Amino acid sequence: MLLALVACLIAPVAVSSDQVSAVTILRAVKRVPIGEFDGVQWVRSYGMLSGVVAPGEHIDGLGSNPFAYTAEYELIEPARPGSSDTVIVEAENRGNPLVLGRLNSFPAVGSPSKADYPPGLGNGWMFKHHIAYGRVQWQYGIALGVPKNAQGVGEAIVRDFGAALAGRYHTRLLAGISQSGWFVDTFVAEGFNEYPANHDVVYAGAIALDGTGNWLALNQLAKANHTPQQPYVDPVNPRVLSAKELLHNPKTDPFFIDVANYTDFYRVHASLTDTTDLPENMRRYDWPSPHATGNRTNSDNAFTKMACNGGKPVWLNPIPYDSYMRAIVLELAHRLGGSVGTAPELPPTTLFKLGPAPADTAHFNPLKGATLEVPLVDGDDQPQGGVRFPEVEEPIGKPVPVSLNPVITTTINNTCGNLGEWQPIWGDELAHRYGSSDAFVTRYNASLDRLIKEGYVLEDDRKPMLARAAQLYSNPGGY
Repeated sequence: MLLALVACLIAPVAVSSDQVSAVTILRAVKRVPIGEFDGVQWVRSYGMLSGVVAPGEHIDGLGSNPFAYTAEYELIEPARPGSSDTVIVEAENRGNPLVLGRLNSFPAVGSPSKADYPPGLGNGWMFKHHIAYGRVQWQYGIALGVPKNAQGVGEAIVRDFGAALAGRYHTRLLAGISQSGWFVDTFVAEGFNEYPANHDVVYAGAIALDGTGNWLALNQLAKANHTPQQPYVDPVNPRVLSAKELLHNPKTDPFFIDVANYTDFYRVHASLTDTTDLPENMRRYDWPSPHATGNRTNSDNAFTKMACNGGKPVWLNPIPYDSYMRAIVLELAHRLGGSVGTAPELPPTTLFKLGPAPADTAHFNPLKGATLEVPLVDGDDQPQGGVRFPEVEEPIGKPVPVSLNPVITTTINNTCGNLGEWQPIWGDELAHRYGSSDAFVTRYNASLDRLIKEGYVLEDDRKPMLARAAQLYSNPGGY
């Protein structure tokens, strides 16, 4: 048993189980130094936490008695307490730390006790900016303490984990990507950002990448829609939440950032929430990148495990969004008072220009009873409007078709529609358009100048993005 390996007690929390919900024990089984960042030593710890959900919580299927749970957790933070006042808590995606991997640019997979991270944890971006990291298991079938008939317990776990960090971190953010972005939507919409013991706000900010109003059939929303509980969207009636349905608790709602990737308009009905009619504490950004970036691993999974495109391999859209994600994380943390260094202001909501959805559903997922739209495209088949990545302004390929088939959401095991096909521009055509790699990179850099000035990209991402641009020119397929 993991508890038998206990090395040290990180932060015990005394609680009477018949009074409040709370994490009662946060116990590390291992602590590993990961290096020095900006003169501060950082350490990774992981272990088990225990807690209790009190009677009276709005968790469908829980019953009227206190419910005890356990789950694995992970923290990456300064070895010296007080060296950081900001933490991102990630809602895991199928048990994996995608947010950590995206922000620090390394492939991150596995539970806290089994994850194998590279030395220095990628580029160390979070830690250089004094941002700590945490995650806790929430999903039924992954978190030992979450029962099948009351999966909303996972929401209480994420809430109470954040509350347990309140004494150490002034600025707490909750973030998720794809399925876990939908968890963030569900968590906020169902009122779990309020800690019941004192009615305090748990997370001051929330980021849902590929959220777009989608929600998981875990708890109250599932019950209201007569949907069996599962850690995925309703397979029969996957309606989305409007901004007013998402943020309806003014005293405890976080500052919310919703991001739609290009393929989200083809698979998860992103046009239904694509509006500037948002609360003051919300932003929406439309990015021309795919929901899932094409790389060797994604390609192998797509065509061998999921039989996307009938099992026939094609080039996949390689355009990454990591740099844009780093910008909104730093800007949001700074806006909410985190000591993360200087940062631009969050840009205003930035949307695609939309038009009629395609009649052909081979690469498009319709929604019964809803009128959907998709981004209009220019002469290079690039989406119009939205955040103008250099790869859109200076294309080295065309994202056609936008999503791989089958473009479905009826099962958690097939996500082909998150990937997009890619038609690279090769050889003479590329040289005719740009002249040379140096000329292409110069034009790419001019696009970066604008993006950095407008706050969509951070200056410290310029150099790696230019290196990536040179790589794309030499290999427009991306991998």
